[in-house]
Amino acid sequence: MGAASRASLLVATVVLVAACGGQGGDAPADGVVPPTQPTTPTTSAPAGSSTVPTGIEAPAPALVARVAGPVSVAPSPGADPTLELPATTEFGTPRALLVVDREGDWLQVALPERPNGSTGWIRLDDTVELREVDERVEIDLIARTLTLYDGATVVLTTPVAIGSPDAPTPTGDFYLVDKLATGDPDHAYGPFAFGLSAHSDVLTEFAGGDGQVGVHGTNDPASIGQAVSHGCIRVPNEVALTLDTQLPLGTPVRIG
Repeated sequence: MGAASRASLLVATVVLVAACGGQGGDAPADGVVPPTQPTTPTTSAPAGSSTVPTGIEAPAPALVARVAGPVSVAPSPGADPTLELPATTEFGTPRALLVVDREGDWLQVALPERPNGSTGWIRLDDTVELREVDERVEIDLIARTLTLYDGATVVLTTPVAIGSPDAPTPTGDFYLVDKLATGDPDHAYGPFAFGLSAHSDVLTEFAGGDGQVGVHGTNDPASIGQAVSHGCIRVPNEVALTLDTQLPLGTPVRIG
């Protein structure tokens, strides 16, 4: 990657994490005292291990629509479009939309727009490619853990930092819309940041961003396990490296 490309990618990452609602590693909001909770080590499941009893089928793969051009979104199949999404995100990532239903040549997709949980319908044509995704991520805000699955197999489980009481991490079903490299493992957001379709329920704008929530590394490993961010999920940097290799765009992310 050339110097210009690295520079533009770094700028995009800074914008994304600003949109996450944090500076300097999603520092605690003024007046918020992080709760004390010991950090537990990251664990990985043995290869081939399963989280379900033998004989129970793995969850069906998620269906993701990748678009090659701008896509028109309608409120129902055959209705006039009310939204136009560019072929890439504002950070230049190829557009991926998680499919939640289908009627003939129409796909109901989860939208990376406010309010959280918004959906719309796009037409399946030669500009839309459907891909199956076996991976999924589950984030437990009570246990403060992130678990990556490949089908029924646990790939890894790790402690995470979550949003503070003043800027809690939103709950719901979301998906991965951006993958950005900082180019620096000592960056405030670690080596990688992953933008989600989620938005903060508290911060409608922050530091030039729109309150988009993401998952990212950190240069403050002591914060892992704490409720200290502005809504983003912090993971250990070694986990961020693994997520970059394991997660395709459109990967479902459940936060609850």
